[in-house]
Amino acid sequence: MKLHIIRHAQAIAHSPEISDEQRTLSCRGRRRFRQVAATLKKLEIDPDLIITSPKARALQTAEILAETIDFSGEVQIAPILGELCTATDLLQILPSLPCSDEIIIVGHEPDLGAIIAELLSIAVPCRLARGSSVTIKLTEKNGLLSTEILQIVTGTGKVLTGRHRTQERLVQTPLVREEKS
Repeated sequence: MKLHIIRHAQAIAHSPEISDEQRTLSCRGRRRFRQVAATLKKLEIDPDLIITSPKARALQTAEILAETIDFSGEVQIAPILGELCTATDLLQILPSLPCSDEIIIVGHEPDLGAIIAELLSIAVPCRLARGSSVTIKLTEKNGLLSTEILQIVTGTGKVLTGRHRTQERLVQTPLVREEKS
């Protein structure tokens, strides 16, 4: 199975007037994520499912992607992706989903970085930039799960492949404050 893990695109700033759940994408976030979505379309991703956090910025990101890649299904909301979600939580959810060869999840940091680090057995914290996508191949054989990173599509639409380049990008020191976003 291919698992595309996508962090929502850039959202409007935190504000006392708007709850965290209602923060929407900024104009820049929408524009830049359309570039990422166009790159994913060129890469011919063909998901069976798109699952997103219920928070507005993640839902908008998922909807932009679904429209761009001509996804024929319905974007599904998974409340666990809007909360503290771990790789264990995700791996428990996946078997309950309809048989799928390719799934997209859209969520938030720091959860997605922790999930990626755990799935890929990376000892240092990972960080997924806003609007970027990581594709991981999950293979189960004899009851054991093996994982392999296939690519990263950066928040500007650039494609990175190769284990060294992708892991280097994921473990860069965060340049922004480390709060759930």
